[in-house]
Amino acid sequence: MPFKYRLEKVLKIREEELDQAILNMRRAEDSLKAVAFELSSTTERRNELHAELINEGIGHAQLYVRRIKQLNERIAQLEKDLIKAEAELKQAKEDVKEAKMKLEALKRHKEKKHKDFIVEEDRKERLQLDEIGVLKYTRELLESREG
Repeated sequence: MPFKYRLEKVLKIREEELDQAILNMRRAEDSLKAVAFELSSTTERRNELHAELINEGIGHAQLYVRRIKQLNERIAQLEKDLIKAEAELKQAKEDVKEAKMKLEALKRHKEKKHKDFIVEEDRKERLQLDEIGVLKYTRELLESREG
């Protein structure tokens, strides 16, 4: 009789949960990279406007100041988004770690149950062989008495 693990469906679910957690972690990493890139480019644009303001002088200062203020607000929002993305990535990594632990625990349980199964099968086989041996001995003993 082949080994059949009774929690095979749970094992498959745990594997799927790990795959999903890894996928979520990768999405969080991509999101973090995108926000960090946008923050970097926005900061760079703001710095360029500062340089232009200094070069242009007072003539268009109000336009530059308004645009720089908008960029500063955008930078502040992006910094918040960056913090949020970092937190999401951290949580996603923790989810992956937890999913791996659950999966490994279930795999160890499956291995233990498989070993127990093998031991039990060996025990049954030994009992059957002992029984066959006793029957053969009994038959030979009866044949020797008759003959």
